[in-house]
Amino acid sequence: MGSYLEWQTVPGSNDRYKVRLILYLDATSAELEQQQQPVYLFKNNRHWETGNRKWLHFESIMLERLSSREVGQDTLACAGTGSWEDFDGQRHVFVNIYEKTVNLPDLQRLSSNNGFIIGWHSIGTRDGKDSNSVNSGNAFEWVTTFIPPMTMTGARIRNSSPVIGNLNTFFVCKDDLETIQFSAVDSDGDQLKYKLSKPGIVMSGGGLMHGEIFARDLIWANGYNDQNQVHGNPGLTINENTGEMTVKADEAGQYFIGLSVEEYRNGQKIGAVSFYYTLVVVDCNQQQVFDKKLYHDTTAVQTLTICQGSEATLTSRQTFPGPQPEFQWTKDGKPIWGATSQSITVKENGNYQLLTTRINGCPDSFDSETVNVIVASSAGAALDSIPPICDISAPPVALNATPFGGTFAGPGVAGNTFDPGIAGVGRHEVEYTFQGSADCPGSVAKREVIVSETPVLDLEDVLYGSRGKPIQIVVKDSLDVTYQWTPPNNLNSDFYANPTSTPSGGITYTVTATNAYGCAASRNVQIKIIESILIPDAFTPNNDGINETWELKGIEGYPNCRVTIYNRWGTVVFNSVGYQNAFDGTVAGALQMPGVYAYKIRLTENSPELAGSVTLIR
Repeated sequence: MGSYLEWQTVPGSNDRYKVRLILYLDATSAELEQQQQPVYLFKNNRHWETGNRKWLHFESIMLERLSSREVGQDTLACAGTGSWEDFDGQRHVFVNIYEKTVNLPDLQRLSSNNGFIIGWHSIGTRDGKDSNSVNSGNAFEWVTTFIPPMTMTGARIRNSSPVIGNLNTFFVCKDDLETIQFSAVDSDGDQLKYKLSKPGIVMSGGGLMHGEIFARDLIWANGYNDQNQVHGNPGLTINENTGEMTVKADEAGQYFIGLSVEEYRNGQKIGAVSFYYTLVVVDCNQQQVFDKKLYHDTTAVQTLTICQGSEATLTSRQTFPGPQPEFQWTKDGKPIWGATSQSITVKENGNYQLLTTRINGCPDSFDSETVNVIVASSAGAALDSIPPICDISAPPVALNATPFGGTFAGPGVAGNTFDPGIAGVGRHEVEYTFQGSADCPGSVAKREVIVSETPVLDLEDVLYGSRGKPIQIVVKDSLDVTYQWTPPNNLNSDFYANPTSTPSGGITYTVTATNAYGCAASRNVQIKIIESILIPDAFTPNNDGINETWELKGIEGYPNCRVTIYNRWGTVVFNSVGYQNAFDGTVAGALQMPGVYAYKIRLTENSPELAGSVTLIR
């Protein structure tokens, strides 16, 4: 069913190597009970992948069997014909592993710039039933692993072949899209590439004992080639980077497939592992179509409500032409002890399901649909209260009610949730209706749901005031809202909408507004203190050295202030950001006329504007 060889260098050694042979075998294979397997070493003095030729080996190694176990493979239905069938139609596949650690001290001294090959051929031949070849019958499978040169340009090269992962898919269904996992890892960190390749065969297995083997190319059947080994839509393909294979085969049969894993180092191919693989395509179209519904009396149900203290029967109505299958009921995913018939009597809450296996004596199985059994109380319906919702953008709220199994209705209700965004702002009535049954009458419960808007706080973020002088904080008031200010320092009230603060210094207040439904919003307001500056009402730029400029005492504390001076006709004669150079009564070097000039001063960007007049005296 498949085989490949691994070559692993032993860490810390220059001449010790671990050789491993992995064989996938069916129950009729001549290899299954073999305790030893011979493998052979060849010099790669010619191209080793294709062609008909005779090879001479220079070393043989006898591997010992380490283990033999059955592969846990994907199970197909009882379908198809062929010599591969046994035990209810499922072919049993085993994996045998052979291994030996060997000393080969002369290997690295052998002159072979092209490297080496380790090879193995089967004892038994193929059965001639391969649909995709014309000459595989009575041929021996032949797999090889390419080993790069031990030295190159005087430097030693250490390399281990890729290790292929477990394979558990040997059967696929015709006309089904199948994925087959074929992957490998490399301990040297080399890049791996996967491809379809021609399977290897040899004409005779006995020649190796005399030091030679005659290899030959597989001859593909009409319409098949290296890249089209199984017909389908799509045919067999392999991902070059991951090794994942896909196929949707359109012809049942047995296929002899060749695969290879190549390893690349620094962009150069340095080694390769060949893998032969047998894939069987089975016609599974004759599988039985199952009725997966469960019934109460004659009605298919997915939800069943019964009154507390009563019981009901669930059953599968599927019929089976062959021997009766095995049944197992489960409740909430766990098997029910002793519930192994096609019907069950229920009287408890839970999700019930019937598992049916060993159908018609085959490994087929199916799971029924799930029935949710609800045990209703004889008491009336009750709906849990729903707290007020403060934002229509809030996520939907789960609704809870008893007994289970009823339905919810009302604005914004979808299934068992209430969506405030759909319902909108206001008071909404939600109701829960429990239908009940003849033995357990239904009832209706109602609840009011309030969807409110979060209060909106409209106020200035920053206010400017003078130290020790009252300043009112104004909030645009809204109805049905209470206020709370923190901290209460210097406020005449900490619950007014518009309190007055008499600040002793800069301070930040937080106001929280809460409506009647407990919906709240908060904002901060910062009070900044503007220190006083001294603004003279006159100055005398007459060159006597006294009051030559309009000096603004304290203005240096406001480096971004704006000072603007106007003449009597409203023309700006002085404008500056910052007041590093005081106004000296000139404009562009020209003396200005004596008289009264208006000014405007803004100390900070958001502070109140100071306005007045100054007299220029000469």
